[in-house]
Amino acid sequence: MSGRILLLTGERGVGKTTVCREVVARAKEAGYTCGGLLTLQADEPDGRVVVDVSTGDARPLTVPEGGMEMGRYRFDPSVLAWGAEAIARAVPCDLLVVDEVGPLEVERGQGWAIALDILRAAQFRLALVVVRPELIGAVQLRLPASAPAVLRVTEHNRDQLPNLLFSLLEREAPVPHSREASKAE
Repeated sequence: MSGRILLLTGERGVGKTTVCREVVARAKEAGYTCGGLLTLQADEPDGRVVVDVSTGDARPLTVPEGGMEMGRYRFDPSVLAWGAEAIARAVPCDLLVVDEVGPLEVERGQGWAIALDILRAAQFRLALVVVRPELIGAVQLRLPASAPAVLRVTEHNRDQLPNLLFSLLEREAPVPHSREASKAE
């Protein structure tokens, strides 16, 4: 597998997760194998829900009390473990999504820090990894020397990025044969 890694970064709320979610939807529709995690905003202001990309299973990541504290968030340790398992079993795949590698992983080596090992092993065609701007350098240091590309998501490019990223996936891994055959019929 080629193991191409793209770090998606940008300000909070700009649409990094939305871009990833749209690429996953297109990839699945085209017959690509997809794995990893998406972290979505929940109804409460600082609430987060994590979704296993391959199964669609979702679990509340943040809790109002208790849990593992990091910044303004309190994470449910059992969901962090579940997410780490989802990342570990995601490969091999065509598209791997890790949303996100944050301070918990970079500063403490906890949460979904296993994603850094999985990324180094390169058992995917394309990986989209959401990283805050202030952590890009630290994440790059933990990845292969063939430095992953950094793509900044902005209000101006976010609507075009899903098409661009899906095209990149198609270049890294041609459409799966079973999907091509059904399109030809």
